[in-house]
Amino acid sequence: MSLVQAILIGCVCALTQLEGDWLGECKLREPVITGFLVGLIMGDVAKGLFIGGSLQLMWMGATNIGPTANLDIGSGGTIGAAVALMTGSDLEVAVAFALPVAVIMQMLNIMKMTAFSALMHSADAAIDQGNEKKLIGIHFLCGFFTFLIYFSFTFIVLYVGSGVIDAIVAGIPEWAQNGLSAVAVALPAMGFALLLNILWDVKLIPYFIIGFALAAYLGVDMVGVCAISVAIALIIYEIKVNQLKSAPVVEKVEDEWEDD
Repeated sequence: MSLVQAILIGCVCALTQLEGDWLGECKLREPVITGFLVGLIMGDVAKGLFIGGSLQLMWMGATNIGPTANLDIGSGGTIGAAVALMTGSDLEVAVAFALPVAVIMQMLNIMKMTAFSALMHSADAAIDQGNEKKLIGIHFLCGFFTFLIYFSFTFIVLYVGSGVIDAIVAGIPEWAQNGLSAVAVALPAMGFALLLNILWDVKLIPYFIIGFALAAYLGVDMVGVCAISVAIALIIYEIKVNQLKSAPVVEKVEDEWEDD
């Protein structure tokens, strides 16, 4: 990997950590986006999109509920796709690196947030004093250090440690590669199962059956199923709108109170 590529991928990984803070909810952390960007940087957009999309399916059901720590899919997806493209490997290598990186970087994020909590006293004091400039400075200082931490980690792993990564990938035995290939196939299904566990409702059963029948028996690909789903959603929307328009308007009659 060249120096420029390592710098650009480091920036992508760091920017995924600023989503929700500086960048708002722009979905930059999603693996399908980072996979595209890494593929663009590495010169193989198609493979980057394939790896990112597969990791997206794997993690789409992951959610942060209560005190349960979520996975850092931004860092995991970025580094996993970069390692697979850098070594010329397939999805199983991306999964092998993406999963542990996502766990490790989430632990790093917890330590980072714990360290930043020390600045909360200064932020509270700035609010009490009405010192807006100091408060803005603390906000941007935290963002700057967040960017620096994740950029440095990604750059060191991909550029300085590229030889180690090549040795690790080359040293994976065949039985482990076969196991990782099976995991790479099974994890997207698990991601869908986790998502359905959160969103499932009895009213959704007919739509699930329609999608399954289209894919399993009629050979419609995912793009076709999505197009049909959008059409069904628009039809239902129009029906609901027409029902609301045709519904009788009930006027609210206010009670009149009279003094005796």
